[in-house]
Amino acid sequence: MEKIFIKQGYLGIFFFVSFNLLAFNFYPGGTIIDSSTEGYLFFYNFLSNLGEWVAKNGEDNIISAYLFNSSMLILAISYGLFYFMFLKIQFRISDNNIIKTLLMVTILLSLISFVLIAVFPSEVPTFNLHIFFVKAAFRLLFVHSLIQVYNLFESQVFGNKIRIISTVFSFVLFLFILVMEFGPSPFENNRSLFIQVTSQKLIVISIIIYFYFQVKEALRVRNL
Repeated sequence: MEKIFIKQGYLGIFFFVSFNLLAFNFYPGGTIIDSSTEGYLFFYNFLSNLGEWVAKNGEDNIISAYLFNSSMLILAISYGLFYFMFLKIQFRISDNNIIKTLLMVTILLSLISFVLIAVFPSEVPTFNLHIFFVKAAFRLLFVHSLIQVYNLFESQVFGNKIRIISTVFSFVLFLFILVMEFGPSPFENNRSLFIQVTSQKLIVISIIIYFYFQVKEALRVRNL
């Protein structure tokens, strides 16, 4: 059962990527700067645009919204199931109860926030809540990643590859938060929108890669 819960992480990644690729194709068009654009523009549309029930060009976006929101829920559940088992492995190795508690609390709150990003889309009525949970999700994930890095280096069981990947991921996540907080407003012009959208895409790709290597490491350590 433990191995199944860990390996299903690969399915979570697959469905998240697949659902979003499909959602790209069903998005009618429009960005927060220009409502006249057609289709989904990878460098000018946020992922959260996929989750809006009405696209930025005013057309219905039901199929894309269902696909995106489902992908967020699937990834959160998949990562939650995986990390529950990954924590069990770490708990067998570490006896630091403070670290254990912090790892559990930060990842749980982060995953809940990611789900609530989908529950509260970036449309006008729920925009402020959407932004609140976006910031909460990534900030909590950053805190969690730092604690995770510390825990990985404290243990002699984990390999150098996952230590390096986790450290790089934490640094990339930190840079993303800086851009999100202090970078140009995406509402200013297309250049600013490009910067914010590109940084979002990079961190999402980084999360998927990080998740993939966590699954690989969990499977390796489990067999020791």
